[in-house]
Amino acid sequence: MCLHPSSEANERDKKVFVVPRGDLEKVDEEDETSFEEKCETWRQKVRGCCQDQPPTKQQQRLLTTWGERLDVEEGLPHAEYPRPAMVRDEEDWVCLNGFWQYAVKRIEKGSPPRKFDGDILVPFPIESALSGVERRITKDDFLWYRRTFSLPKNFSRKTSRLLLHFGAVDWQAIIFINGQAVGEHSGGYDPFEFDITRFLNHSGTAQQEVVVRVYDPTDEGIQPRGKQCSDPFTSKRVVAPLGMWYTPNSGIWQTVWLESVPKEAYIHKCRIIPNVDANTVTVTASVRQEVFKRNHGLFVRVTFQGEVVGFASGSTHYPVEVKLSESHKTKLWTPSTPHLYDVEIYLHDSIIPKSSNNHVDVVRSYTAMRKISVGEDVNGVKRLQLNNKNLFQYGILDQGWWPDGLYTPASDEALRWDIQLCKNMGFNMIRKHVKVEPQRWYYHCDKIGMLVWQDMPNGSMPAEWAPNGEKDYSENPLDPLFAKIFEDELSSCVDALYNHPCIAVWVPFNEAWGQYNSVEVVTWLEHYDRSRLVWLSGGNDFGVGSAIDRHVYPEPVMPPLDDKRVAVLGEFGGLGHTLEQHSWTAQTETQREGEGEEVASSSSSSTSEEDAYATFVEWGYGQSENLDSLAQDYLSMLDKLNGLSKSGLSAAVYTQFSDVERESNGLVSYDRKFVKLDVHLMRRAHHRLLSRASTIISRSHQDLVALVQDSISKMPRSATFNILSQALPQSPEPAAGEAEQEGRRRRKSEAMSTVASMPRVSSLSYFSCSIST
Repeated sequence: MCLHPSSEANERDKKVFVVPRGDLEKVDEEDETSFEEKCETWRQKVRGCCQDQPPTKQQQRLLTTWGERLDVEEGLPHAEYPRPAMVRDEEDWVCLNGFWQYAVKRIEKGSPPRKFDGDILVPFPIESALSGVERRITKDDFLWYRRTFSLPKNFSRKTSRLLLHFGAVDWQAIIFINGQAVGEHSGGYDPFEFDITRFLNHSGTAQQEVVVRVYDPTDEGIQPRGKQCSDPFTSKRVVAPLGMWYTPNSGIWQTVWLESVPKEAYIHKCRIIPNVDANTVTVTASVRQEVFKRNHGLFVRVTFQGEVVGFASGSTHYPVEVKLSESHKTKLWTPSTPHLYDVEIYLHDSIIPKSSNNHVDVVRSYTAMRKISVGEDVNGVKRLQLNNKNLFQYGILDQGWWPDGLYTPASDEALRWDIQLCKNMGFNMIRKHVKVEPQRWYYHCDKIGMLVWQDMPNGSMPAEWAPNGEKDYSENPLDPLFAKIFEDELSSCVDALYNHPCIAVWVPFNEAWGQYNSVEVVTWLEHYDRSRLVWLSGGNDFGVGSAIDRHVYPEPVMPPLDDKRVAVLGEFGGLGHTLEQHSWTAQTETQREGEGEEVASSSSSSTSEEDAYATFVEWGYGQSENLDSLAQDYLSMLDKLNGLSKSGLSAAVYTQFSDVERESNGLVSYDRKFVKLDVHLMRRAHHRLLSRASTIISRSHQDLVALVQDSISKMPRSATFNILSQALPQSPEPAAGEAEQEGRRRRKSEAMSTVASMPRVSSLSYFSCSIST
């Protein structure tokens, strides 16, 4: 997408560096280090010790359990199939994660280095501990990667093409194969690929060489970068992460992989759109061909737990609509019942194939019958709906940061653990905050049953902003270069994640950061993806989108109601409590001991009085003295949310899932080794909130409930106790005599008659729940 194409020169053009495509200078030195030696060197850098020796106190790092378990000798990191929403056969792909050579050189030298600095473990960013490097790069540096690989066994130059995939590289990358420039890509969060077939060396068993050159100015550029901060703007003397700004990530941070596809034609992309109201699934495929032909067709088959529930065929030039079987009862996707349908897409030579046989290419995906929309409740208030039913969405803010891998967790198991814990806590939604995750993260949300509000990462500088709406209708002036960079990456991210049913909301701008042309961007995104909702988050509202979203700390507050949009609380809470044994600061201060006065002085400056966030460091938006008070404060906020939901609030997001570096306002410690609140307690409290908030009764019935509750509160305590204790289900009691049992039955019947004579509301169960709690 380019909403604002422009050829005007911009002074920020100097931030984008492109090397002319030409033959690269051959690297003279080959990597002669054995794999075992690389593993041992990596272990010493990450764990500060040899394989059989425990680390000393000065060598300890803040590692997650998965980081401690990571052993490169036992297998490649993140070796799972990286694109679960579009899968080819297992023998068609090869993972290129593992050890690569790396070098950091000044940008004045545009050609690959003759000598590399060492080895880096891909896909961990160079600033992370798990990369084995833990080194910062600046706006004046190029980061180089190099490795060799063999052609896949099933690859044939006569029948196949070879694609080189990158899950994500932050920020700008140029790819070279065997000394020739293949292409370039800008964007730190979206996947990209290159057809490298014509650059391969087919002589004998020759090794293929891939070189990647990366440029990443982090916050000194204008590109989307989320909360990465190399030099926090609160103080130019600060060189360490501060407050809500975190360690930057540069270079390759998601899986690199090879994929063999048919030479004649192959499915490049597919878009799957479920329609709950019509009971259909529509598939649109993008096909790449060696020689353009008009006679290619698609055959689509939809199955549920192995049973075929629908199939259809058609031309590749039009969407193919599959009508699900009427005899099959549609299984709707919800957080409590995350039913998924398998979708097989076959590419054929014929325009309308009659079966899946004799196909040219095939990919397997999945979808879910779910509908995200806005509707009115019985009082005419706009509410969020899932599958045409009101659903209060209560979620957690998730930054997606890890102490050992930064943007990249140590394993896919760690990636899934965060989501499953949120599910166990009773949340039904996660707001992925100004970061786009690997596609497997959304796959786990699809499988587990977790709605997602997806933020677009921030970029550029913020417009004037106030969380309470005082700066509504304020935004930055149009910068054509920033607009082009932002819009290209936004559309690419939407394309990459489109087929994941879990995503319910797109948030293009958060808290006015980089916000510009808000009406145009929101309107475009609503039309580009009609299956989801779109809105601005946290202020600077422009009256567009499906919701009015406010951020209020720490106590939840009701946003203003709108006759066209839902009211949501995009952020609240932020209760802080530091656990020293799991603290990022305690670990980093230990590592700084003895590293020199220069580091110490820069560290001390991060807590100077000049820093706007000095009081925020180590805490959060509110401070709890201990875990008991933290639990009490949190439960108190939930009670307030319950009242707000009755007033029209449709969703709320608590800040936040885990501590992150200097922030300690998470429900989980940064290393994921300690959960600050009891999981079962949270689950019960959240279940009660969601049950009440999703049960909407009319205002007249609300008045009746208030009247009855007021009357009961004025009754003598003994009378109230007798009515409730006898009307509601009781625990089994010891056996009694026949006369006593008859007396109990009579008294219970009288109590039930008394309750039945009271004014009726929508359901006695709701009435009973309201009284008893």
